[in-house]
Amino acid sequence: MEVKGTGIKATRDFVKEKFPKRFNEWIQSLPNESQTIYSGLMDVGKWHDIKTTYYVPMEKIVELFYNRNAQKAGEEMGRFSAETTLTGVYKVFLLVATPQYLMKRATNMMQAFYNPSEIEVTETSKKQVVFKIKSFNGITKATEYRFAGWCMRALELCNCKQVSYRITSHLSMGQPFTAIEFNWE
Repeated sequence: MEVKGTGIKATRDFVKEKFPKRFNEWIQSLPNESQTIYSGLMDVGKWHDIKTTYYVPMEKIVELFYNRNAQKAGEEMGRFSAETTLTGVYKVFLLVATPQYLMKRATNMMQAFYNPSEIEVTETSKKQVVFKIKSFNGITKATEYRFAGWCMRALELCNCKQVSYRITSHLSMGQPFTAIEFNWE
């Protein structure tokens, strides 16, 4: 399984912005291969092994900054990533997209950043979307919550109010897929 450099950059930028005084501590806690990638110039178009460049660095964030709370860490990383992604080049898109369309496009974008993966919107209604991760080798709880946090913030930026979610099954816990149900007013 591979992750595109954009996901790695978002992780690095998250730690730099949210925990600037502990950034070097985080870098030093990583394996040598991860340290090299996170310390140098990043090619956002390059593919990297997901375990050493994504899962392990995120688990260190969970451990060092969130007292091993994968849900809180994942949500905050996801929200940060959506904020930085969707308030730049894609800001205009948010003004015209429906929440349902936005979530369908988000699943396409996520599949383009994680290879191989199978992610789709399986149900939509006026105030709800169900997002399913069917294939994502080695997915962690923090990654599932990162997706949830990203989608929550994206829906908020799309002017949805009182956005909430619940994960009804976890691929990371051996279930056949991850299902995340989003609701809003």
